[in-house]
Amino acid sequence: MEPQKALLDIRRSLHDLAQPLAAVTGIVDLMLLEQQGDSPLYEDIKLINERLEKILEIVSHLQAVIRAVT
Repeated sequence: MEPQKALLDIRRSLHDLAQPLAAVTGIVDLMLLEQQGDSPLYEDIKLINERLEKILEIVSHLQAVIRAVT
């Protein structure tokens, strides 16, 4: 596979990955808003939210790198 085609495939895959991650992050954000700070689930949901945000940052960074080289 030629490098340019591989980069375009990676770019599409990152987009395909980011879309459902963003949707799940939105759902987790809503779940976090519905929890009281002293709820036993609050810290777990907050941790899930933080990890999802970190994954989205990584995907966004990779997308920027791919855009810069294509």
